[in-house]
Amino acid sequence: MIRWTLIATLLALLGVVAPAWAVYPPALKDEGKFFSKEGVETANKKIRTIYEKYKKDVIVETITALTPEQEKKLKEDGEAKFFAKLTNDRAKEIGINGVYILMCKKPGFLRMHMDPETQKKLFTASNRAATRTKILELFKEGEFDTGLLNGLKEIESILEANSKETTKTTPKGDK
Repeated sequence: MIRWTLIATLLALLGVVAPAWAVYPPALKDEGKFFSKEGVETANKKIRTIYEKYKKDVIVETITALTPEQEKKLKEDGEAKFFAKLTNDRAKEIGINGVYILMCKKPGFLRMHMDPETQKKLFTASNRAATRTKILELFKEGEFDTGLLNGLKEIESILEANSKETTKTTPKGDK
């Protein structure tokens, strides 16, 4: 009887612990095979650090190519509008609270999206442009792992700087 109680207790504990493992999915989904195994591991560690420090998601997804339907829509809308909508829709679907990055091999494109609250002060449109440029500089040289890691470091640096700035400008209340 004690043995069954112990087993039931352990199973109950596993039931409590298991959902906690699923709370933080791998933040880098590399279906487009841009990165090495080590690059993915390093990026996921950096992304976890960013989340732990700033409570902001950084989700990176890569795809090899667009579907035929997406290619048709791309031709109709143009790259900028198409990828803006695609990343916005995907970020909403995920429920992003931070930065979402989509990379496509064919056609070659990188787009970043932030949730509205993050974009207000912590990671602005100009921060996005600077980070995107930093990533693409190395991608053009075929340095995908380094480009992504430098981009993640840039995101972390910007969040740190903008968090400090936000803290300075936030009123402390009546004294």
